[in-house]
Formats: sequence, C-alpha cells, structure tokens
Amino acid sequence: MKKNKFLTVLLCLSIFVLGLAGYSSGQDVLSLKIAGGPTGGGWYGLAGNLAKESEKVIPGLKMSVMPGGGVGNPSLLEQGDAQLGLTVSHLYKSAVEGIDPYPGMNAKNIRALAQVGISDTCLFLVKGNLPINSIQEIKDKKYPIKLTTTSKASTPALGTLRILKEYGITEEDIKSWGGSITYTAYADAAMLISDGHAEGIIAPVVPALIELSQKVSLKLLPLSEEIVDTLVQKYGYSKNKLTKGTHPWVVDDYWQIGEPNVLIVRSDVPDNIVYAITKLICENPEIIRAWGVTHASFDPKTAWKDVGGALHPGAERYFKEKGYMK
Repeated sequence: MKKNKFLTVLLCLSIFVLGLAGYSSGQDVLSLKIAGGPTGGGWYGLAGNLAKESEKVIPGLKMSVMPGGGVGNPSLLEQGDAQLGLTVSHLYKSAVEGIDPYPGMNAKNIRALAQVGISDTCLFLVKGNLPINSIQEIKDKKYPIKLTTTSKASTPALGTLRILKEYGITEEDIKSWGGSITYTAYADAAMLISDGHAEGIIAPVVPALIELSQKVSLKLLPLSEEIVDTLVQKYGYSKNKLTKGTHPWVVDDYWQIGEPNVLIVRSDVPDNIVYAITKLICENPEIIRAWGVTHASFDPKTAWKDVGGALHPGAERYFKEKGYMK
C-alpha cells in the first residue's frame, strides 16, 4: 500500500514538472511573460502589478512584463512570445475565428482567464482652443488635424481608423489636408500634445491622459449615437453611456463605444498556475481595480462572463468552485 502511495505521489510530481516544461528557466523556477499595453497606460501598470503580486503567492514564479496592445497581444500568445496578456473580448473572439484583424489565424493556443472591466474606448479628445467642435467638422472643413493614438498593436489605434471611416475620413485624407496621425505610447502622445506638436488623441482614459488634462485644457468631440450603434453592430463593441461630470471634458451625457477587457492566457500554462492567478485577483480585487475607471468595475462574481471565448480550465475550476459559474 505504501509503495502504491509513493508511486502515486511520484507520478503527480512528474505530471506537474512536465506541465511547466517550456516555461522553466531553472529547475525550480517558472518563468512567464505577460503582455500589457503601451507604456504610460493602465494595462501596462496592471500587468506589472499582477506580475508582482503573483510572484508573492506562487513559489518559484518569475513573471516579466512586456509592452503590448489589445490587437497585438493575441498574436504574441498564439506564437508563444508571451504566456499571459490583456486584450478585449471581440479581439479574442476574432483571433479564434480567424477573422479581421487576424485573417486565417484560427488561434488554438489562447484561453480567457477573466474579464477585468469594461472600458470606454476611443474617446476623441482635442485641445480646448481647437477651432473644431465635432468630428464631422473635421471632414467638412478638411481641417489639418494633428492626431495621436496608440501603437498599431493596440485597440484604440484600430478603433480610431474605424471611427474615422464611419465619418467618411481616411488617414490618407488627413495627410492630404496637411494633418497627421501619430501612433505612439500614451505618455509620448500626452507629451506631443502638451508641447504643441499634436492637437488631439483618440484613446481611453489612462493615467497619462489624466495628467495631461491637469496641464492642458481638453474637450471631447462626441460620437453620434448613430455612429455608436453602427460600430456596435459591425464590430461587437458595447454601447456605453458617458455621464456628465465623469471627467472635466464630459459636459453632457454622451454615448460611447466600450470594450470588455480580458486577461488571456496560453492554453498550455498549467491549470494550477492559472487557478492560483484567478484566485489571487478574485480574492484581492484591488490588484485589478486600482488601475483606473475601466478596472474599478471588476467584479469577481461575473468575471467569467463576456470574455469572448472559452475559459482556461484552471480559471473555470476556480469560478465553479466559488459557485459563480454553474
């Protein structure tokens, strides 16, 4: 009997070690990479905080953070360049289905860990003294606006082009009028606007934008409800309401597109590691909630919903054990 028990324990240990293969940089070290967002943004900070807290509770774990973006992160995980990352539900779904912006990918190696908040994405903010008060005016006046947004690996950059398209504006149009679109990190975009080299940004509310608003007067060019409805129908965004006074530049109630933010993980990360990370964030929700208004809505009881695709078995086990998921 004792011999059988010993063999069983040995077998379990062997399975655990094999489960870590491919990530271990040493006998007792599990090395993972998490892809956040552009530097200066909430996702980058959230990824760093999650890495730090995960290392505290998972023996032998070393988690490093790399810049990324909602569009690029699913590809990083699918290719094995990162093991965890942040994206949005409709992009996770698109990666699995192999449709734009991932034609032919049909991702097989990605699963969801949790939904970590719903963002108001792609707010069109410009300097308060800009002689333009609507997006339609930019087209009508062929205004040479100098815009910034995130890197092309991030969802706001994709959203920027989609929004402009619905107003009948292309990036080539803006260039022909003498304007430009600069794709860069949030912190760099804020600096360009503060220094007078750019006039506006299309992005979610991130720490770099909050800091910018304390130095530079900003105003919102709102999306029409018709455009919001079209973007929701075409691409799977959520329809969010911006309530007057939420930020200094929200002077009325407006409709805005939103995105369920999702923490994704490679399917071959061991179940016990994913379970431990899921447990960590759900039982210490401030790890997520501390990173801006988007993540303040993080609710462990519903974090398994609206993720855009299948959950990782380790995450599913946690949500079912807690009774959140039937």
